[in-house]
Amino acid sequence: MLAGVTLAGRYRLDSKLGAGAMGEVWNAYDLRLSREVAVKVFPSHLDPEPRRVERFRAEAKLCGQLQHPGIVVVHDADEDNGQLFFVMELLHGKDLAKVMKEHRGGLPIGRVITIGARLAEALSAAHAKKVVHRDIKPANIMLLPGDRPKVCDFGIARVIEDGRATAQAGTPAYAAPEQSDGSPGERSDLYSMGCVLFEMTTGDRPFHGNIWHLVFQHATNEPRPPQEIRPEVPLPLSDLILQLLSKNPSDRPESATEVADRLRAMRPRSPKLIARSIDQLPPRQLLKSDTPERRHTGSDGNLAKEIDRILWEARVDARVAGYTRTPSLTLFEIRLGPVTPESAVLALFDRMALAANHRSARLVSMKRSSSPLPGVSAVGLEVQHAAPDLLSLGDLLREAPEGDHLLAGLGRAHDGAPAFLDLREWPHFLVAGNRGPFDPIKSIITSLAVRRSPKQLRLAMSTRDNPFTDLPHLIPQAVGEPLTWAISEIDCRYADLRKRQCRTTAQFNKEVRDSQSPVPIGALGDVNLAHPDVVVVIDELAKLEDPEPVVELAREGRAVGFHVIVRTEKPHVLSRRLKGYLPSRLALPMATAVESATVLDRAGAESLRPDEGLLVPGRGSEPYRIRLAMITDGEISEIVNHWQG
Repeated sequence: MLAGVTLAGRYRLDSKLGAGAMGEVWNAYDLRLSREVAVKVFPSHLDPEPRRVERFRAEAKLCGQLQHPGIVVVHDADEDNGQLFFVMELLHGKDLAKVMKEHRGGLPIGRVITIGARLAEALSAAHAKKVVHRDIKPANIMLLPGDRPKVCDFGIARVIEDGRATAQAGTPAYAAPEQSDGSPGERSDLYSMGCVLFEMTTGDRPFHGNIWHLVFQHATNEPRPPQEIRPEVPLPLSDLILQLLSKNPSDRPESATEVADRLRAMRPRSPKLIARSIDQLPPRQLLKSDTPERRHTGSDGNLAKEIDRILWEARVDARVAGYTRTPSLTLFEIRLGPVTPESAVLALFDRMALAANHRSARLVSMKRSSSPLPGVSAVGLEVQHAAPDLLSLGDLLREAPEGDHLLAGLGRAHDGAPAFLDLREWPHFLVAGNRGPFDPIKSIITSLAVRRSPKQLRLAMSTRDNPFTDLPHLIPQAVGEPLTWAISEIDCRYADLRKRQCRTTAQFNKEVRDSQSPVPIGALGDVNLAHPDVVVVIDELAKLEDPEPVVELAREGRAVGFHVIVRTEKPHVLSRRLKGYLPSRLALPMATAVESATVLDRAGAESLRPDEGLLVPGRGSEPYRIRLAMITDGEISEIVNHWQG
């Protein structure tokens, strides 16, 4: 299977992510819905043996039934000229095996408990549908931002019949004793989960050896208690792991739900610990620094040689005179011969794009060549990097001014100056355009979580499935329904202001603090800050049945400490009235100039690269181009874990 093949006229295979006995997994592009996906393709080198074919089809069918945040989502299953494949969501993260290699002595206990509880919840959802995975292991668990596990690879999963599944054991290092007898059930998955928890906790597997040694040890040997290997492991966690690793299935916990409940109960609840974590801001060192700027790379040099070869084979009098590397793309200067027209190079574009491995590429006219001689013409070939050089959010925040600012890092202008969102000056903010790996919403929330404690700032978000789920800044009663909660809370705050004859919450908070008055019932804060700032994040405006509450929130919220951040990938849903309350805007790449004009009142966003945006600081301001900051999944996890204690 080659990169560039399009299956069923819809799914273009771009790069291979991995391969196994049951197929290859590809990073692909859905041409119909304009989105990245993952495609699993049945191995073309194998004979279409009926049992293998049925197993491959069964995997897609089983996953399609299991709609749960902790289980990989299957979008489609089809075949192309006899080539079987199915389409899944593309997961941006690392598998748990790779994560554990970075923590040789075991993961932090808080992370073990969080990941374990969520993994158990996913297994509970599968077991509720009578599906046994039968191959739970670190390599089959993807870890997404915020330590959210996704169970993948249901290649040998089966539906339970008469209390048990049939045939085929899983990976020997993680397989329950009864799996080698061909009689796995729901509690077999729990045994495998016990092996995973053991490894996350201690940094090592319970047993080692070849296949037969492993089968024998799982059936007869008792593992060492994790607490003996790592003394700081809490006794309840050590006991749960040993119970999960019981040889007799009936001695294990009754269900995955019970395991999830027991793990959630282990989260630390010490008042001293909570007070420490809520007051102590995360160290800035948790956020990485920029990728060092590189003037030349081997891949750029090789591509320059390949372009020259294409020109030579086509007998076009032109050559690559040099290239200029920027953080997100490389511009190759193709210098033309005295009588060579630009069209001769343009005709070779498809071959050049293929040489660039189908990365986003385009030919551009160059106003002048780098040649010192007059009259020399050139054409530029822009090739985007597969992974742009990192512009670190951490370095931006390390340049941020201290003080009473509600600052968030967005990126840098062309001259290198940092671009910040200050919610004190711009109380409400609109982000519109195609979201990608450079996500300003993640940068904004991370910035606020780094610079403000939960006592100073609270968050209300419209989506439950996000990497910030366990951040203590989140208001539990607002999760999923932030607008309903926010409008009610605004009414309460205005009532409090009227009682004290205050105009803003800043005045109200000062009076409560100075007079040591009782904090209003239901207030989010304490006597030091009765009404902390609240940032409401609407992740997709188009999903709201009625956008009017957003207008009310923006109109009434500023005086009582409310700020609203609205994101949409569908600019057509923006009304003129709503835009009037959101003058500060960031336009991400868009498909057309019409969409750009809807957001910015002018064209421009349609020509942005994936790592760029057009920022409008406020009413009457001119938009200017910025390069967007990047925040990685690992950095988000570190910040969330800090606040969890």
